[in-house]
Amino acid sequence: MKIAKPLAAAAVLATTALSGSLAAAQESDDSYRFVMVSHIGSNDPNMAWLTLSMDEFTKRYPNVQTEYISTNQYSIQELVRLLEQAIATRPDGIAVPIVSSDALEGPLRKAIESGIPVVAFNIADPRPKDERIPYLTYVGGDEYLTGQELGKYALEQAEAGEIPMPERVVCASHDSAHQGLKARCAGMKEVMEAAGAEFEELFIGAEPATARNTMQSYLQANPDTNYIFTVAPWSAPWAWGVANDMGLDPDVDDKGMTIITVDASPAALEGIKAGHVLASSSQGFWLQGYAPMEWLYWYHELGYTPQSDILTGPTVITADAIDHWETMVRKVFGDVYDEQNTW
Repeated sequence: MKIAKPLAAAAVLATTALSGSLAAAQESDDSYRFVMVSHIGSNDPNMAWLTLSMDEFTKRYPNVQTEYISTNQYSIQELVRLLEQAIATRPDGIAVPIVSSDALEGPLRKAIESGIPVVAFNIADPRPKDERIPYLTYVGGDEYLTGQELGKYALEQAEAGEIPMPERVVCASHDSAHQGLKARCAGMKEVMEAAGAEFEELFIGAEPATARNTMQSYLQANPDTNYIFTVAPWSAPWAWGVANDMGLDPDVDDKGMTIITVDASPAALEGIKAGHVLASSSQGFWLQGYAPMEWLYWYHELGYTPQSDILTGPTVITADAIDHWETMVRKVFGDVYDEQNTW
């Protein structure tokens, strides 16, 4: 019986994670090897949630070896390469975010047709069930709802006079091809345009200086912009810094700029606590690490195929509940919490 490697050790560069995969053949009929191929590397704060949850899974199911494969140099092409490498090792199951249905459909259909069960996590294939990649189930948040619910909360606060009514909203995204991020923008767009606001999606990139320059240029060209929705928590401080340097009063009050972000991460929570960010959201990341592995196990052991997707979020995080969220998230991140606070 093999004991799964701790995720922190496995989640290094893909070449390291895959090097021993073929040697990790099953030692008995009741042992399994599941691989999570992910776009979330160790430089992403959400890695902490996955580390904790997959470690808990291996404690409960010691006959399952889990491997986490990712790279900090993310691209869709790199994710496809890692997935194809993982498939070649013939694991007993794969969990993967459907960052791009077009890019991942080919290798995933090939894996499924060869008998490897697949669970989608974090990002679903948005197409109807009879058209989407035929994975067993999806475990994760509904990113369209994330944008919608955050937008609805902002409008409630605006109507109460706590923040300005939206005039122009910009959705700042670091990955123009990432369909989960596009869904967040689309959900926010629906709510804001229904309220009479202008809306635009802006590609800012993931490099800090470039992102700041792009946002500054946009705000200079569109001075009526008074809401920024950053679809990653680590870009919220960039947005606030640019708006602050431009004298746009980006703190949460009844004038100036309003900033909204996502995820239960230190940057998002501390932004809310400091009054820099109106709200964020949780997509239930702990379950996204644990539940896909358990569904794969139950599929093998019981022949159990889930009858519906499993939504783990969103939950809107506001200033009213920030102490509770900080206490919980500090337990997950430990000493790294303060390092991840980039305000």
